[in-house]
Amino acid sequence: MLKIIVMSDVHILPEGVVKHGLDTSERFAIAIDDANTFHDDADLCIYAGDIADEGDAASYARFEALRAGNPIPSFVMMGNHDNRPTYLETASDPMVDDNGFVQGIADIKGYRVIMLDSSEPGRVDGVLCNDRLAWLAARLAEAKDRDLPVILVLHHPANRLHMPVDTYGLTDADKLASVLLESGARIAQIVAGHCHIPTAGSWHGIPVATISGNQHRVGLHLRNMTRQQPCYEGAAQFAVLLATTSGVTVHFHNYVDRNVQLPDAMFPWKRVQKFGPED
Repeated sequence: MLKIIVMSDVHILPEGVVKHGLDTSERFAIAIDDANTFHDDADLCIYAGDIADEGDAASYARFEALRAGNPIPSFVMMGNHDNRPTYLETASDPMVDDNGFVQGIADIKGYRVIMLDSSEPGRVDGVLCNDRLAWLAARLAEAKDRDLPVILVLHHPANRLHMPVDTYGLTDADKLASVLLESGARIAQIVAGHCHIPTAGSWHGIPVATISGNQHRVGLHLRNMTRQQPCYEGAAQFAVLLATTSGVTVHFHNYVDRNVQLPDAMFPWKRVQKFGPED
């Protein structure tokens, strides 16, 4: 059985800095300790973007120091908060393709794990340019030829959550769907972060899941809910994927369970956020 830990939205800050009253480095240290204590048999650990809250070198260095305590083989990905050049300058063992994107693959225990870079400088939403789509198509073709089912991890969710986050999700979701479906590869699971809320569903017949991550969690906020979208101290969470020949199971594992609502005034942009178009 293949076991993968996916952590996302780590949002490390420089030493002594907190945001929304939360010390993300302290929380991340708890996550690492939790993984070491309960999931030291994992085959991979994937950090799925938003590593440094401000994309600064000091925060990346702090992240590297903290993750050094995790002996599980790991890969680091980029999110919208990240600065790709700064990360690549400070990282000890970056995963990078021929075009400079922080993406790669792992073929392990009968699966191909594809880690796809959806970050774009200066943008909150996710972007997949032609180079990244071509790279993905090539990796999917290899997986099909080798009869390997695919687990895809990226920062921005491709599917709609029917929440305001849809307005800054993956802009190129239709292009991604075309590449996945036309490849003929077996897409067993997609996992994303970015949205700060755990969800599960399907998209074009493909199982999808998101995780709340290391920073604050957002509450459910659907159309016709007139209140400001609430944000909570917890749960801080990572995903545990268990993959066998029959399929993939995604567990949502909380390592900080304090479910305290944070003051609305900490999140003023939540008062004016909009929903995207309905299906």
